[in-house]
Amino acid sequence: MFSSMLFSTFCLASALLSIVHAAALPVCGARQEPAISKAGKTVAYFGQSQSQSTDSLAKFCADTSVDIIVLAFVNVIKGRRGLPGLNLSGYCWDPIDGTDLHRCPEFGTAIKDCQARGKLVLMSLQGASGMQTLADDAAACEYADNLWRLFGEGTGLESMRPFGDARVDGFDIDNENNNSNGWPKFISELRNKFASASKKYYISAAPQCVRPDKSIGSAIYLVDYLFIQFYNNYCATTGLVSCFNNWSEDIAANGIAGAKVFAGFLGAPDKGQGYAAHSEMIGYVSQIRSKSNFGGVSVWDATCANNNVDADGRTFLKAMRDSLQ
Repeated sequence: MFSSMLFSTFCLASALLSIVHAAALPVCGARQEPAISKAGKTVAYFGQSQSQSTDSLAKFCADTSVDIIVLAFVNVIKGRRGLPGLNLSGYCWDPIDGTDLHRCPEFGTAIKDCQARGKLVLMSLQGASGMQTLADDAAACEYADNLWRLFGEGTGLESMRPFGDARVDGFDIDNENNNSNGWPKFISELRNKFASASKKYYISAAPQCVRPDKSIGSAIYLVDYLFIQFYNNYCATTGLVSCFNNWSEDIAANGIAGAKVFAGFLGAPDKGQGYAAHSEMIGYVSQIRSKSNFGGVSVWDATCANNNVDADGRTFLKAMRDSLQ
């Protein structure tokens, strides 16, 4: 995915920051079944670019073209005071003293609205600027615990929670630093916490379309959703169908029961390599949606996709919805 440490008023500013994104460890606790309809779901990343002054999380919560919103990013694993760091670009820049976190009350309100509309909101981790790694199992457990207390149902860091009492619906691993160490243990620790939670929580990952993914590694076999990035690599667009089929078969054979595979697209032209226009995207999806573990489509990112309108007045987000009809 793409990541920005500065407020971006154009999708291009965000996109230029993009960089090219065995047996599994047993998971602890009961796994929740992913809630994916037969037709599939649409997924949009949000938080690192702004195409219009009206762009906001609340806006995309209200957009019927979007089913799952992924907030980007928790880009620091362990920062000041030993806590993770949050970067939502210009959408949220109210520092919590002594930390790399920010107070975002409007996000908390919007998250609850999203959830009231039946949508999932996930918190994405790392992104292109996430250079820190999980040194060992202890570091993986500490990170999982801090995220659970900051964004989930954990207690003890109430004054540090960026979204107040709002709770996300899970976590997305978008690690891109070519070091996959610690992520299986991280997932196992989160699964332990989910087992006694008050609602369903999910874990997703966003590997590059190139297999195997060097940054996520065997953790791809432990997640509920895979938002595969079919851009910025040789397997984008023209190689999408065969590559998706390979991913689908691998996850069906080695992933957890019920895991779903999504095809990820760029939301607008000139935002990276491998853009597929509205009708092209729909054509690709028509060739892969019959796979039993097809989950739907994802996009980087919501603001760019919403601002990308075809000759028929259809946003890229709406075209994503149409691809699943």
